Parts: sequence; C-alpha cells; structure tokens
Amino acid sequence: MINEWFILGCLLLVVSILVNMALVSYIRTNIVKVFVISEELSEIFTRLDSFQEHLKTVYEMPTFYGDETLTGLLEHSKALSEFMVKYEDIYSFTQPDLLEQLEAATLELQEQYDQEEAQA
Repeated sequence: MINEWFILGCLLLVVSILVNMALVSYIRTNIVKVFVISEELSEIFTRLDSFQEHLKTVYEMPTFYGDETLTGLLEHSKALSEFMVKYEDIYSFTQPDLLEQLEAATLELQEQYDQEEAQA
C-alpha cells in the first residue's frame, strides 16, 4: 500500500515538473514576443516623431507657411500620435524614458499648434 502511494506521488511529481517546465517555456516565449513588439513600437514612435518635426520644419518655411495641405498633414500626424498613445503600455515596457520624451514633444507640438491657430 505504501509502495502504491509512493509511486503515485512520484508520478504526480514528474507530471507537475513537466507541466511547470511547459508553462515556463510558454511564458518565456510570450515575454520575448512582447519585448520584440515593444522595440518595434519604439522604432515607430521615433519615426513618427521625426516625421512630425520634419513636417513642422517644412511648414515653417516662408514658401510653405500657411499652406492648407501642410496644415492638414500636421493635424493628421498629430491625430496619429494621439492614436499611438493607446499602445504606450507596451512601448513603455522597455522604453519608459523615451515615452516621456514623446509625450513632452506631443504637448509642445500641441501648444505650438494652438498658438498658431490663435494667431490665424
């Protein structure tokens, strides 16, 4: 009788160890995927910020200042930035300081845009 309980206990221990190893492997795989996605989002945010700065620079050139098409592009890039903020949790998972910089840049662009609208 003790032998049967011992064998059953050993069998359950082995099954538990195998299940735990499978879960650890699964969790590790998913964490790696989250980090890869976070790095990709970091690149997207960086490129979007660079695009906004470039567009703003072109808009401020005397030749293009006040152009309605560029104004629309500025508004579109701002809306896209606001949309991307939804994904800040994933992005901030590996790049928390860059997220704060992006938020500050977005607020700065919003203030500048509001000032330009008030002047117009």
